[in-house]
Amino acid sequence: MSAISSMALAATDLVYIVGGAMLITVGSVNMNIGKKNEPRDLGIVFISGAIMLLIGTLFDVLAGSALSAAATAVFDAILWMIGIAATVGKSNLFAMNHALLYSGIYFLFVTVLAGLTGQVLLALALLLLAFQVLTAAIAGYRASARLHWTSGLLAIIDGVLFLILGAIVSLGIPPPLGIIPP
Repeated sequence: MSAISSMALAATDLVYIVGGAMLITVGSVNMNIGKKNEPRDLGIVFISGAIMLLIGTLFDVLAGSALSAAATAVFDAILWMIGIAATVGKSNLFAMNHALLYSGIYFLFVTVLAGLTGQVLLALALLLLAFQVLTAAIAGYRASARLHWTSGLLAIIDGVLFLILGAIVSLGIPPPLGIIPP
C-alpha cells in the first residue's frame, strides 16, 4: 500500500472515530443525559473534536480524496459552529438552524454517492447523519423538545454506527461493509 493510500485510510479512520464520538456527545446533550451539561465545557469538547476533524480533512486533501474532504469539512464546520456558540454563550440560532438544514441536504447527496459506489454501511451511516441533522434543524425552527430528543437518539445510534465503521476500516474489511480503499 502506498504512503498516500495509508494516509487516506488513516484520515478516514480518524474521521469516523472522532465523528462517532462527537455524535454520541451531541445525542447525549440533546437527550439531556447527564444533568450537568455545562455549555462552555461542551463547547470545548466540540472545538477539540473540530480540531481533530480538521486534521482528518487535511489528510483527505493530501491524499487527493475530494469527496471525503468535502463531507468531512461540512461535519467539521458544524462542530466549529456548535463549539464556538456554546463556548461564547451567544449565537444566532436561526442562522445555526439554516446551517444544519443545508448540511443535512448535503449529507443526503453524499449518501447517494456512497450508495452508488456500493459502500452500504457508509451510506447507512450518512443517511442517519442526514436525518439527525435535518431533525435538529427542524427542532430548532419549531423549538420542539420532542424533536431535539429524537435528534439526540438518532445521533447516538449514528455515533455507534460510525464507531463500528471506524473499526471496520481499521481491520481493512472491503465493501459492502467497508469502504473502497484509496
